[in-house]
Amino acid sequence: MVKEEFTESAKQIVLYFKHQCHDAIIAHLIAMAVPMRFFITSILLGTTAVILSLSGCAKQPEPLRHTFNCNSDFYSLKSAQCVNFDRLLDDVEHYPVIFVGDHHDSAEVHRFAGSLIWRLHKKGYRVFVANEWFTPQDNALLEEYAASRFDDANFSKKIGWKKRTSYRLSSFLPIYHAAQKSRAGLFGINMSRSTRKKISDGNISDMSMEEANLYSSLDMNATAHKELLSRFFTHCHFRKNSETDEECLSRMYRVQVAWDTRMAAESAGLASRLLKSPKDKLIVFVGAFHLSYGLGVNMRFSRLSNLPFVTILPAEKPLESIDVGESDFLFLYKRSTLGSSASKKE
Repeated sequence: MVKEEFTESAKQIVLYFKHQCHDAIIAHLIAMAVPMRFFITSILLGTTAVILSLSGCAKQPEPLRHTFNCNSDFYSLKSAQCVNFDRLLDDVEHYPVIFVGDHHDSAEVHRFAGSLIWRLHKKGYRVFVANEWFTPQDNALLEEYAASRFDDANFSKKIGWKKRTSYRLSSFLPIYHAAQKSRAGLFGINMSRSTRKKISDGNISDMSMEEANLYSSLDMNATAHKELLSRFFTHCHFRKNSETDEECLSRMYRVQVAWDTRMAAESAGLASRLLKSPKDKLIVFVGAFHLSYGLGVNMRFSRLSNLPFVTILPAEKPLESIDVGESDFLFLYKRSTLGSSASKKE
């Protein structure tokens, strides 16, 4: 009687997993259970249940998502509400550091960023802007430009804008003009192309001491970040001689980590030097993917600074849902016509 009850219990365990896993495999196991001896049956089925539960065979829950239908241009993932610009300002002004994600080809995002700078200034804040397009070596030139000591055309020539990117400078001018009007500081936080190449090559003998220190400090083991990027790093676009796919993808990921690490370190340094009172704000303006799910520049910033921060990411309309944790706030925008595309050459 005991044997029959125990065997029946083992069968019930497998029947539970039948709802979670492959029916054909489970049916075969159940068929095996009847003629087998009690001891072997219980061991086999018990072990099978454990293996299946640990192997991920069970159905995984769907990611938690916010669903919404906003008439306004902003959505707060903190309060799960559609909010207007005034409410957004009320919510973010308490944070000394504000990360703002960019869609590089969207003039709408750049106008929003410019408006954010200006409206914080109008509320009495002293604003500093850290920008992905520039390096710290550009800061002296950026200081002159922020002080309006030369016009946009001369700035484009002096900074070598067209050599840096194919995106139009005019699309980003709402940001830089807002910085000029509000007397905001403008700073570069990116690493140079030559540094990125050295990090990619991994040849420490070619690196400066600063570059070698960056290279040796890279944390390549943030598993959630690796998983996030894995869907994009599925193909090696620039394989080197005799390099395997695995080596190439590892090199690509190393450059991405270095990119985020350098911008986080520069942002943390700026925050430490510049934010001296509650009326000081640092806006870190970088590509949205560097901030998604709090796993990029913002995550690495938190390792270097204990200052509170908030993240605002752009999202193109129509949008009705987003993963929990992808951002703190969304700027919802409708892309303009091709005639105003930010990616066209001037």
